[in-house]
Amino acid sequence: MLVLFPHELLHAICFKKDVYLYTNWKQGMLFVVGPETMSKSRFILMSLLPNLLFGCIPYSIGLLFPRLVSLTAFGIVCIGIGFGDYYNVFNALTQMPRGSRTYLYHMNSFWYMPEQE
Repeated sequence: MLVLFPHELLHAICFKKDVYLYTNWKQGMLFVVGPETMSKSRFILMSLLPNLLFGCIPYSIGLLFPRLVSLTAFGIVCIGIGFGDYYNVFNALTQMPRGSRTYLYHMNSFWYMPEQE
């Protein structure tokens, strides 16, 4: 639970404008949304950033240095926490065509093709 708030802060720094943090502590839910649109690649980076920093990197360091079992366990837990982010990345990779933009609204992400000038 302690890593959930920093996890969402890492999502938030990927936005250029306003960001809103929604919390529902009773259900253990936190998420950020912003009113701006973003490219497919920025959306994927925004989705994966906390999982890379809190999950994959500590887990990899723990594998390199077996005495750091607690770091390995922390990485495993944080990788699991990001399951919703992986789902967003999967959808972006399989559904969003090149050049599309996405925006977040409540707990959903929507993509569209911008008008050609």
